[in-house]
Amino acid sequence: MVELQLTPPPPYPPPEGEGKSATAPSEKEGKSPARRASVRLATWLSAIPGLGQLYNRQPGKAAIFLLGVVSLFVITLNIPGATGELLALWRPRGSAMVVLSLFVQILSLLLFMATFFLALTAWYDAMHDARRTAQEINGERPSGGRWWLFHR
Repeated sequence: MVELQLTPPPPYPPPEGEGKSATAPSEKEGKSPARRASVRLATWLSAIPGLGQLYNRQPGKAAIFLLGVVSLFVITLNIPGATGELLALWRPRGSAMVVLSLFVQILSLLLFMATFFLALTAWYDAMHDARRTAQEINGERPSGGRWWLFHR
């Protein structure tokens, strides 16, 4: 009967000085060492949604963030104009209709605020995602499966 002895894998990343030779294998073969991402730069580049993801070499995610945030802000900015056009077309007459038009205006304001805060949340999440991804690239944070919007 053959007995197998299993040893646990070494910790990742290895502690400083362990597992390194005088010259790294990548230097021997002429390859450049692993790229480190600046966490601060990735975060600040995401002030324009998607640039931080491009810095972290994630073009698909960058496009999603850019299109999502910009479209939410465009929708938000068009809500007051659409409400004004609706009320101008409608021309409410009578006390009941005036109350109904006030209700439409209040509903429009609530919809405006909700989409505006949703756009701000998506914008913040783009910055937060760029920061976390840069930390994962650097090995400062273990990469883990996380839900896109609700990471810790």
